[in-house]
Amino acid sequence: MDYTSWFISISFLFVHLIGASNATGASPRAVAVKYDWKAPAWDAVNSHRSMQFSFPRAPHFRVAAEEWPPHVYIRTDIEEGSKGRSPQVMGKTVITGPMGKLMDELAHAMNFTYSVVQGDGYWGAPQGNGSWNGMIGTVLRGEADIGLGPFGMSYTRSQVVDFTIPVFIEMLHVIVQRPLPMPDPWGFVAPFTWFIWVGLLVAMVAIMIISFAITNILGFGGPRSLWKHFWATYSVAFSQTFPWKPNGLALQMTCFIWAIVIFIVTRSYSGALTSLLAVKNVPVKYDSLRDVLDDKTLNILMEGSTALTAHLQTVQSGIYYELAKASLTRAKYVKASETYGAAYSLIPKGHYAMLVENVVCRKIYSDYFSLTGRCDFYMSTGNFWQLIYAMIVSKGSPLRELMNVRIQSITESGIYEKWAIDQMPNMTHCLKMPTKVKAHEPYSLLDLWALFMLVGGGLVLATLVFACEFLSSSAAGKF
Repeated sequence: MDYTSWFISISFLFVHLIGASNATGASPRAVAVKYDWKAPAWDAVNSHRSMQFSFPRAPHFRVAAEEWPPHVYIRTDIEEGSKGRSPQVMGKTVITGPMGKLMDELAHAMNFTYSVVQGDGYWGAPQGNGSWNGMIGTVLRGEADIGLGPFGMSYTRSQVVDFTIPVFIEMLHVIVQRPLPMPDPWGFVAPFTWFIWVGLLVAMVAIMIISFAITNILGFGGPRSLWKHFWATYSVAFSQTFPWKPNGLALQMTCFIWAIVIFIVTRSYSGALTSLLAVKNVPVKYDSLRDVLDDKTLNILMEGSTALTAHLQTVQSGIYYELAKASLTRAKYVKASETYGAAYSLIPKGHYAMLVENVVCRKIYSDYFSLTGRCDFYMSTGNFWQLIYAMIVSKGSPLRELMNVRIQSITESGIYEKWAIDQMPNMTHCLKMPTKVKAHEPYSLLDLWALFMLVGGGLVLATLVFACEFLSSSAAGKF
């Protein structure tokens, strides 16, 4: 144990021994046996004593930190020190943002000073030679006493460092280029589902067969040609009159029912089609991790050396195994401080998807809208990979319990959440994306090409039928 840890342990033990002896009448030795001083019992009495603890003489700690908006900002300040109750500036490196404020509150409450240690820009993951990179590696090598993070808690990380109690909980989302309103060339079939269209076709065939059977069984009522019955049924379906007059009650009732059905269907279709032509669809292609994995042409952006990337190295099945395989050829890893630059430069190109926390997505929304006034990004409604985020200290450090009670009081009161929300003033403007947009401009050929294709197909078919009839008539000597 180094001098700093020894000093904290002795100070913390002294406070507990005196407090417990006065409260219970027990001897200092008995109290020492009751408590494990490297990791004190987490109870109400111990929490109260930890909250009351303050260093008699302010020690100096080194804090490993990397920029990760909106939680952590790191900047260079030309002033030495700071005034008031917020001594964040130690030298030229300054921590701001919600985690900076949290670190500031801890320093003020516990009476210590700190300086910032920056590393390689990563959180921390095990390397092939057994060492760790990132901020975790900085703490393990003794170059820092506290890791600001905040770090996603995982079993692998807990084997080498101690986590504080959680600061917040997050889920990952997919953020992609915001889809643009697109016309639907096949919108003229949209008023009905395919089941309705198939049902209408079946009904038309059934009416044709029934009317043909009635006239042939009764021997009167209409023509006995199946083709003429088909043509009559087809004419009514397109709001045309009967080419012949049906006689007999049975045939007249059959034709009447078909006419009523067609009347209701055509009125419903025309009203729905008018409404559909007034809007344009906004297709959402990537709304979950599964959507991203299914598109083999889409590149994936991820933060490097995170709890997720460490998990991908060992997973053997499931959707994360698929992500691990896809990341071998499709993934581009970025540092925490490079996340926003990568989002702004790569995602608008249209063939990149980024896997980041919900709060990072909202921060991207907020900052981009503040700069441009546009909402060019879309955050998936589907989420995955829930993580608990916390700070870290070296294994067995007595700082952990002293920090825990103060972190708990700040998070449970909602103060930290308020700090985080204050970093994103324009986040709500782009959160709700409509799935349909009212069209104010005239439709172009691109919007209705399917209709013209249908007309063209009909003309080609009619030409082929005409050619067949002409050849058949010529062969019969009619021309």
